Amino acid sequence: MKTTSMKTIITLATTFALAVTVLLIAGCASTPADTRTESGPSGSRLWAQNCTRCHNSRSPSDYSGVQWEVAMLHMRIRANLTPEEHRKILEFLQTRN
Repeated sequence: MKTTSMKTIITLATTFALAVTVLLIAGCASTPADTRTESGPSGSRLWAQNCTRCHNSRSPSDYSGVQWEVAMLHMRIRANLTPEEHRKILEFLQTRN
């Protein structure tokens, strides 16, 4: 009886180790965030489409990165932007100032 339970424990441990290994390999095989292709309009296009409806066009250099972050947090709600649109526009503004 001890032999059967020992074999069961070894089988379960081996199965668990294999499952963990597969999950780790699958996680490592995903495409890094910086090399993924983005779908939809770019940050500059979204900025032109959404922000200029109500505002005069401002240069991204008019504000610092932190100031754009505060303004975009407010405008995300007011303009009903999706999280992805918000991220793209903010990245565009912060990288151009």
